[in-house]
Amino acid sequence: MTVVPWLADWNRRHTFGPGYGPHARWHGTAEVIGASCSGLVMLWLLVRGVREDRRLATGAAAMLPLLRYGAFNLTLAVPGTSPYEEGGPPLRLLGLPASLLTQDALIALALAGYWLEQREAR
Repeated sequence: MTVVPWLADWNRRHTFGPGYGPHARWHGTAEVIGASCSGLVMLWLLVRGVREDRRLATGAAAMLPLLRYGAFNLTLAVPGTSPYEEGGPPLRLLGLPASLLTQDALIALALAGYWLEQREAR
């Protein structure tokens, strides 16, 4: 969550693309910075966290990717939205939009980590 947004969105295809107006660049910049900050908070929770309640710290860390990226799946229900770049070929992995697949994989990894942490704590 801290590094990938800079690689995926901080470029001429997205945030600095010719089709992005100033307001779209503002949103793109906020998205990259917000995702990175969420990733840093997640890492802090896992490394330092709430010492008295490890379960709370790992639960909060696991929820951050879900809250940050889960909404992207819901955007597909809004008419006129697309997970694909304008004018570019649809990038798909395993038959799914690559951007959604990578975000959903991050959510799954976070939830799996939380599950493993809770299983270990028992």
